[in-house]
Amino acid sequence: MPSRARLFRFPTVERYGIVWAFNGEEPLFDLPDLPHPEDELVVRRSMLDEMPVEPWLVQAHTMDLQHLSLPHEFELAEDPNDSVRVGTYSVGFDLRARLRGDADFDVRVDIHGTNIFWQTGTLDGRWFFWIAPLGIPGPGRSRATFVFGARREDGEDTVAAEAFLDRAFSVMMNLFDDDTPVLGTIRFRPGLLTRSDRTLDRYLQYVRNYPRANPARDFLV
Repeated sequence: MPSRARLFRFPTVERYGIVWAFNGEEPLFDLPDLPHPEDELVVRRSMLDEMPVEPWLVQAHTMDLQHLSLPHEFELAEDPNDSVRVGTYSVGFDLRARLRGDADFDVRVDIHGTNIFWQTGTLDGRWFFWIAPLGIPGPGRSRATFVFGARREDGEDTVAAEAFLDRAFSVMMNLFDDDTPVLGTIRFRPGLLTRSDRTLDRYLQYVRNYPRANPARDFLV
């Protein structure tokens, strides 16, 4: 290795079996904590193929709340627009709905930064979590890593816990399949949003205001 070789050291932390890196000299926010310690959780990980869209656009689809009752056909128990949260480094909403197949879904959805999908809540009354950080393998592209799991219930054996995770994975991937035709082509043009796009508009403003960083620029040749 050349004696003058240098690499930028990104701030990192290991959590839930993956390594997280922050794009900056110092993290602007901490990863949220789950309500149960890791040693009580049954956790799985998976990864998707690359998608031809940037992470912030994938998250824009999440914050386009009209899609909950269009491609997903949720029966909403309440309007998620009424629960929207917009912070400095995160946005989100609460979702209470019945899914196709009559599953009850009661979750909190948050986007941390512009590329971390963080969902916790219940599927038919049982708590689970679904986290999907999006990496950037190249310009205009993204790749999702799924980290998901549930708390092992008292007296529950591994087979029963894994069966619940199979069901949760199937539910979430069915939702992803609904979104796939949109995620490969999603684009926005200024001036075309309507009143019903009010939450999407708040998310787009959040992205405009979000800090930009390229801390490794002096190390690139």
